[in-house]
Amino acid sequence: MKKVLLASVMVVALSGCQMTTEQQADWKQDNKIEMMNAQIQLDSAVWIDQMPTIGEKTDESKVNFALTLTSEQVIAPELMIDKVILRQGDNSWSLSYDEFEVRVHDNHTWEVTGQSFYDIDATQVIDIAIEANNEWIVETDIQVDTVY
Repeated sequence: MKKVLLASVMVVALSGCQMTTEQQADWKQDNKIEMMNAQIQLDSAVWIDQMPTIGEKTDESKVNFALTLTSEQVIAPELMIDKVILRQGDNSWSLSYDEFEVRVHDNHTWEVTGQSFYDIDATQVIDIAIEANNEWIVETDIQVDTVY
């Protein structure tokens, strides 16, 4: 009887953990989305900076990205970029707020830029997902450039 009770408690505890997991990106989503009365398109550029830095003794190749959100309509100023996720193969990285910033060029063009030190393979494509106001916009199969 104690074993059944213990097993029941474990199942309930584990199911609670499962329900509280972080929301994941919808990787089947398109790079165009209707959001806040604007048709928004994502165009991404990703490159690895392998330029040597004076005084640095270790290889700190930086992954840089410029994610451009464009629309023919006005992009609502209330739009909040909540999360940026990079994915390559089986690995994915959720960027912290310190690793990206949002730049508003005008009412129709926003740019999410940043850099990090994730171990990205420049010979393989990368996928990027942006969560904004609880909706996802995704671009897949992005070529990674290398800057020397």
